[in-house]
Amino acid sequence: MAAFQPSAKSTASYHEDGCANDEAPRQAVILAAGRGSRLAPYTDSVPTALIGIGGKPMIAHNIAALRRQGVEHFLVCRGWQGNVFDDHLESLGKGVTLIDCPDFATTGMLESLRLAVRRLKPGSFYVCYGDIIFRPSVARQLVDAEGKVTVVANAAIPGKESKGFAEVEAIAVSDNGSERSARRIGKGRRISEGSCAGEFAGLVKFSSSGRGVMEETLRRIFQDDSSSTGQTAAFSLPWWLEPVQKASLCDLLQLMADEGAVTISLAMVFGGWHEVNTPQDLTRAWNDTAMFLSEEDTRAQVKAMGACLLSEANDLKRPLPIVAKELNVSLERLECLLRGNLEVSDALDVLRKMSEVYPVPLNDLWLDADDTTGGVRLYTSEAAESSARVLERKDRTGQRAPYYEYRDAAMSRCSQFRPEWIKELRVVKSGDPLDPDVQMNNGHLMMQTTLFIGPVDFYFTDRHGKVQRREMNTGDSNYISPFVPHSFTAREDSPEAIIIAVTYGGSVRRAFTELSRVGASHVMSLAGDSRDPAYARRCVLQRCLASECMSPEALKEALKPRLVAGRVEEILQGAESSHAELESIAAVLNVRASDLFVCPLQEEEEVVVTCSSESQTQARRMRTYTLAPLARTRHQPDLKTFDLEVLETATPGEGLTCGLHTFVYHFGSEPVKLTWIGRSGSSHSATMRPGDSAYIAPMVEHRFSLCGPCTPAEAESRRNPNGAACGKGRRLFLVRIPGHLSGETLAEFATFSSHGRQRVGAETVQWYN
Repeated sequence: MAAFQPSAKSTASYHEDGCANDEAPRQAVILAAGRGSRLAPYTDSVPTALIGIGGKPMIAHNIAALRRQGVEHFLVCRGWQGNVFDDHLESLGKGVTLIDCPDFATTGMLESLRLAVRRLKPGSFYVCYGDIIFRPSVARQLVDAEGKVTVVANAAIPGKESKGFAEVEAIAVSDNGSERSARRIGKGRRISEGSCAGEFAGLVKFSSSGRGVMEETLRRIFQDDSSSTGQTAAFSLPWWLEPVQKASLCDLLQLMADEGAVTISLAMVFGGWHEVNTPQDLTRAWNDTAMFLSEEDTRAQVKAMGACLLSEANDLKRPLPIVAKELNVSLERLECLLRGNLEVSDALDVLRKMSEVYPVPLNDLWLDADDTTGGVRLYTSEAAESSARVLERKDRTGQRAPYYEYRDAAMSRCSQFRPEWIKELRVVKSGDPLDPDVQMNNGHLMMQTTLFIGPVDFYFTDRHGKVQRREMNTGDSNYISPFVPHSFTAREDSPEAIIIAVTYGGSVRRAFTELSRVGASHVMSLAGDSRDPAYARRCVLQRCLASECMSPEALKEALKPRLVAGRVEEILQGAESSHAELESIAAVLNVRASDLFVCPLQEEEEVVVTCSSESQTQARRMRTYTLAPLARTRHQPDLKTFDLEVLETATPGEGLTCGLHTFVYHFGSEPVKLTWIGRSGSSHSATMRPGDSAYIAPMVEHRFSLCGPCTPAEAESRRNPNGAACGKGRRLFLVRIPGHLSGETLAEFATFSSHGRQRVGAETVQWYN
């Protein structure tokens, strides 16, 4: 196969006429002066561009992306809370200059641009909005695009969903053969959804000649007499440019397009970009894991998927050359995948072919990117507040009225948690579980453990169909089995009644696809019901007999003379066996005795309620923490829940590490410092304030320590979302679950040969030499 050679076009540079650039721009203007009022409260004390996303300020991601394309000098226009930029200037790196825009409150972006252009060096440059974040690939596509003036257009038009098409800075194009240029750009340009080619992404490249046209247009718009002649020709502004002081970047581009002195070229992208104008936009950006992957992270993700492909190829007994031939891809491409040297999109294309050609589910090949920072994902109370939504249920009159306010808490693609902060909006003072204002749900597939804050009434339907009510208060907890109908209401008007509900999927959730194919009726006959131990034991034995292709009579015969036939029949009908009897039956069926054991589900185990006073009597005092165990069940042995109090001796706190996924919610009144050691050995830290939450991955060492108390100003600006009933001091709700690494999984792994155990999840060799 011939080696790939770049085309002449890909290696040439374009001149100023749009055919070629001598070199890509080395300078950029970032317009970051605006108030960002729709992002309140995030922008109350910082400008939009400095809001943290993916572990660093939004503007830092964009500067890094442009630096990778050769930009060396950045002019940052600042206005609202502009002094905060001073604190970040060093971390933004070399070549960053701050431009003050004193009239930002009464002027538009074009005024900021006019101030910045005066400070630019000669030559080409970029303009970038301060309220966007984009992948390095977007910057690369802008660099590679031809034209005197080039704008980035996002063909996905994400703003249509987030704020409505009328608020989108839309782009309509003119078709000039193979070349397309912007004909209209901005809001209110009479662009229909059908004619919209994309959303303006707030990124522009001006070549040297394009800059000349732009600067002349700016002078005329502002009636500036600083031209070389010292005179300004009479110029009548279009009506839509009035008032000039409020003019936008799109207004400038539209005027340039109308006058035709320069063509506005397009660099089309399909995602990899977010505008952050509202709390909802911010949540979407936070959750877009791929946005923040470094090249090293991307390579690690692709390499891990390559290991999955190699493992499946080994299982299929197919060497890579055969796989390449049957998938119709080059062997070199497969080898690049194994080394992690493919783009994620290219890797996904190979995995899809693997799934189409062989009976291998795509889920067994695809690995989601790690969305944590060194194994930890933080979620602030402000982020939670931005996700708030109110759910209604019928009241006693039959009318729908507010029942719960939901807010998200720390979640990760790496775990099975679905935690939620829920405020009970329905106040029921009757104490009657059948009060018509109490609306039960239908139960859900997920298991749930709950921490209570304030005067909450908890209702559930027991196995006999009777609705039960329990009075709960701060520090109380519960465990609810799947599909048990339940509900929560406030018992008093104040203080606020809140629960932290952590739902998670166990083995059944992970086997959902197979369960749906087998069918519920068949699954019930295989599993039985732990509420009826005799029936459950009968089902287990019948399942094992069927797997072994053995009849009851054959079992009786095989157990002679250890067990008489009559006793075997009793056991087959569900009688409880002794340990010795289980061992004998297990030996015949080639299973473990534990595989035949049925743990009955007692009535009080279906829903477990644990009061704070009971938890505190069982609390274990460590050197720096007090750990009070919360609601537990033997049927979920790896579910560990604690009320963890950080003591005054935590300077620092003791290190904690376990093989379970951990969720932490701060329901106390004083901040704590969370520090952890990432998988690469790097150290990280963050302050957890009341209402903040975190996800911590398995085997990540972490600790909770004292930190300075909030100042009065901070306390005033940051109200505790848990109200007056919050836990006092430094109180953390700690929940641990096994995820896929359950005890059963680890027991299976323990049987693997020591010659290759390290290859699990990271296959590197073919199954034969």
